[in-house]
Amino acid sequence: MSTQKDSTAIIYDAGLTSAANDTWTQLLWADPENYLQAVKADVQAESQDVAVKYRTIIGETKGGSIAVFPPPHQYFYPLDNAYNLKFTWYGANYRQMAPSFGLGIRQDLMGDRRWVPWFNAPPATRQRLNFFCLLSAEKDGKVLEDVKKFTHDDTYKPLNGYYTMASHFHTEHIDDVLTHKPIPEMPGFVKLLRNTGVNIVHLGEFHLAGNPRDTGPLRLTEFQKMFEECKRLSEGDFLLLPGEEPNSYFGGHWMNIFPKPVYWIMSRTPDQPFVEEIKGYGKVYRVRNKEDMLKLLEVEKGLAWTAHARTKGSTGFPDKYKEEKFFQSDRFLGAAWKSIPADLSQPRLGKRVLDLMDDMANWGHRKHVIGEADLFKLEPGYELYGHLNINYIQLDQLPKFEQGWQPVLDAMETGRFFVSTGEVLLPTFTVNGKKSGEEAQLDKNGKAKITLEIDWTFPLNFAEIISGDGKEVYRQKIDLRNTHAFGKQKFDFTADLKNRKWVRVEVWDAAINGAFTQQVWLK
Repeated sequence: MSTQKDSTAIIYDAGLTSAANDTWTQLLWADPENYLQAVKADVQAESQDVAVKYRTIIGETKGGSIAVFPPPHQYFYPLDNAYNLKFTWYGANYRQMAPSFGLGIRQDLMGDRRWVPWFNAPPATRQRLNFFCLLSAEKDGKVLEDVKKFTHDDTYKPLNGYYTMASHFHTEHIDDVLTHKPIPEMPGFVKLLRNTGVNIVHLGEFHLAGNPRDTGPLRLTEFQKMFEECKRLSEGDFLLLPGEEPNSYFGGHWMNIFPKPVYWIMSRTPDQPFVEEIKGYGKVYRVRNKEDMLKLLEVEKGLAWTAHARTKGSTGFPDKYKEEKFFQSDRFLGAAWKSIPADLSQPRLGKRVLDLMDDMANWGHRKHVIGEADLFKLEPGYELYGHLNINYIQLDQLPKFEQGWQPVLDAMETGRFFVSTGEVLLPTFTVNGKKSGEEAQLDKNGKAKITLEIDWTFPLNFAEIISGDGKEVYRQKIDLRNTHAFGKQKFDFTADLKNRKWVRVEVWDAAINGAFTQQVWLK
């Protein structure tokens, strides 16, 4: 679809209807707790919206079944809450627009009742309103098992040599603990993330709750409780890491992570020391400006990066501070990527931050882009997977909380990871034998062999080899539309990278799911 009108936002619904009264026999779906539900088709019944898992509704006929479902990530307009907003429907007279009985997918017109973040539809763009139908001769909802394969059952597939990491969660769990709210032994957000196959979760606490600007007593107590809860909940194949979105001193919104518990206060008077020992807490830092903040990151080997770069509270950042000492420091990782804002004419998700990734490399800084969730409270039954992305981080083993997690920061800092929505995986990526974050030598002709192993579910659309020379960005697009669903293949590409300073790769599929590597630096 296309429009010539400016300042126009859209949503889309999709479905199948039939004027014949005997087309459908029953409707089936998995409820948010993953139990299969079924109702007999009543062609006279008015349509109703249904909360489901896997974003799928199934219509059964005399001859078999058909499952209707959206692309798992592109479909969701950007929200910071992952509520299940009843993303499917069935019945007659849907929205007073489709009189016949049918079924389909839907978007809530009012979002989460806080924001109404419809899709942007720039004039003359071709908005691709994507949805899928999967046919099966089987009945009783068995086709859902085939749908689930496209998203690995809404989990992140394990890869040898990698652990999955999700970042930027404002769960407000510590506030719940301190205010004595009833909390199960395993909080809902931990259960949900562990069931999704996330090994490492990086928090962003004290964003709306808590007392981040407190000068000492309250903030230190909150930190202590966060460290205690992270340690308690880190077990087996799961590591819960403390973190914060301080949004002070640097400009815009930014995240931080330290390799161990660190106490610090966001204020310091001229007569107060930068660091002191406080009984019950140990070493405590006081920060009053960007110089102090950088010093803290340097002393404690922490990392910072721009959250939701170039949009929301970070509009104009990191561009506005790219000449600052803290940004050019190796303590500033770079930026974070999420699929915002949304424009359904784009064949990629999160274009704004992907472009920033190239700009930062051309600025001459070895920065990286990590995937972020930027989500608030989570509970089982929420639509988490559609709003989430994941970082596959190269680690020999998962660190124990009590021993610190420096290996996680080392992998982030050196670019030993790739970012994925989950359906496209890149277990191998080398340029002349060098991995992401490393430095590759070009031959005298500037030719490079790029080896890429891709593991996918939806049929692929294209890969893109993206490089830069310090000024311009160059793209070599590779058509992969001859692929079928569910594959794994190693590709060897030749790229002309003469006079280039860096190169990276993106891969996108037919549902606009994708993955991208970090840069290999060239010499």
